[in-house]
Amino acid sequence: MKKYTLKIFMLILVIIFSAPVFAQERIVDNANILSASEKMNLQRLITSIASIHKFDLVIVTEKNIGFANPLAWADDFFDDNGYGFGANRDGCLFLQVVDSRDICVSTSGSGIDILNDYALNKVLNDAAKYLQRNNSYEAYNSFLTNWQEFLSLDAKGGRRYNFFHQWNAVVVIIAWALALAIGFLVVHSWKRGMNTVLSRTQAAAYMVPGSLEFKVKSDSFLYSTVTKTRRQTENYSAGGGMRTSSSGGIHGGGGRKY
Repeated sequence: MKKYTLKIFMLILVIIFSAPVFAQERIVDNANILSASEKMNLQRLITSIASIHKFDLVIVTEKNIGFANPLAWADDFFDDNGYGFGANRDGCLFLQVVDSRDICVSTSGSGIDILNDYALNKVLNDAAKYLQRNNSYEAYNSFLTNWQEFLSLDAKGGRRYNFFHQWNAVVVIIAWALALAIGFLVVHSWKRGMNTVLSRTQAAAYMVPGSLEFKVKSDSFLYSTVTKTRRQTENYSAGGGMRTSSSGGIHGGGGRKY
């Protein structure tokens, strides 16, 4: 009985010390968007990803941040609260500002290199799609599951999310379209080769001489007016670059409106 109890105790210790211990909250819902069960589900996924990949993921919601730049605000929040794994502080923070309808991600350490432009656009576009439908939980969940994919690719020899991942379905459709087009041209070529009757390609053979006469007319425009309207852009940061926070931390990432 004592041996059995000792084994259970040792197993509990192994589980406790093998899982990452978070001193700070990883879901800071200051805008009061999530329910308790939704927070628990997201926290469980964050812990699972952190224990496998040693990468810190944080979700922050705010009603407003005044006149602060969302990216700079996210960078400082990450640094000031001590987020990030290891000496390089590997991690990524997702910020939603409700009143201004801003979303942005701030990367640190290895996250800067992993979140290239293709990956950044996927994270922002997926989150915006759900937020536009007032489904905040799925927006945050997509942020985490996208990072799960990026980190799994990185674990396979430093692979990155790229064009072929982003446009996989489109590439398949284009490939099928090209195959059908080539097939059509080949069959059409065979069909023409089997036709021994030569068709006339000129209309002159079918015309009565002198029956067709053209009169040339032209329109002249003296003035033209061109009106240009500037199109507003949704993205205020294209990503791919690095910046320094007020505390001296190096960050990447980007943001947009939703």
